[in-house]
Amino acid sequence: MDQDPTINALREALSVTPANLPLRKHLADSLAKLGRYEEAETEFRLILAETPENIAARLGLAQCYAQQNKNSHALVVVEDLIKSPECPAE
Repeated sequence: MDQDPTINALREALSVTPANLPLRKHLADSLAKLGRYEEAETEFRLILAETPENIAARLGLAQCYAQQNKNSHALVVVEDLIKSPECPAE
């Protein structure tokens, strides 16, 4: 069991509804805020496996990569995001 009650609650909820992508995004964001970037990376990857066009998840993944000094991975994600038609114009 996790030390953080929020993480526990989110994981428990996901065990019941694993396809709930907004809930999984909340878990990924919560893990990242706690500095648990490897775990957050895993959750963002699961989201992107289902919805590869998800801009928020792609940004979250890039941030996780950057925080883990996986800078080349972060750069690839950001470059793909910039090139994608889903990327909002400034």
